[in-house]
Amino acid sequence: MILRILILFFLVSFTSCEKYVTNISTLTLSGKYVVSKLTVIQTSQPNTKDTTYLSGQLFHNTSLPDPFDSIIIDNFYLHFDYASIKMVWHNRIQNGQRDRWEYGEQPEEIFYSRVPWSYDAYTLGKIQFDYKPKDRGTYHRILFQVDSDLFETLQLSGLDFAPNGKDGPHYRLIISLNRVGP
Repeated sequence: MILRILILFFLVSFTSCEKYVTNISTLTLSGKYVVSKLTVIQTSQPNTKDTTYLSGQLFHNTSLPDPFDSIIIDNFYLHFDYASIKMVWHNRIQNGQRDRWEYGEQPEEIFYSRVPWSYDAYTLGKIQFDYKPKDRGTYHRILFQVDSDLFETLQLSGLDFAPNGKDGPHYRLIISLNRVGP
């Protein structure tokens, strides 16, 4: 009887020391994406109705920096590779070998980074990058929360803005992207 209690105590003490380990979430941002849907939510008064823009519709807001101030759904492209981002696709160069972009072309590459401590095993975290919008003379920092990173789709949220100043309503964009190329 005492031997059984000692064995039970011994087993319980070892199993209680078991450590659970989870992997850190990884991002697979790579490829050319098109904005397939854009939703504007009001964050300061969450009981208001969201506005969703679908194929062919234009989202326009002058309080955001270029190129995010004017987004045509299914005609606004972003290209991610493992360290940089390109924005606003123009066309393919005549030999057809590479795309031409308004933002992120060499020598003015735009490097993004994953924000430290914003991700763990359950959240993908945030990415940030600095670039110089064409409508402003200084660099602007963009911060996106990566909501989902699936095989052919990507969802980002961010670009918080308050067009009427700090006392007015605050908004946040949710950008749904579909992968269209390498």
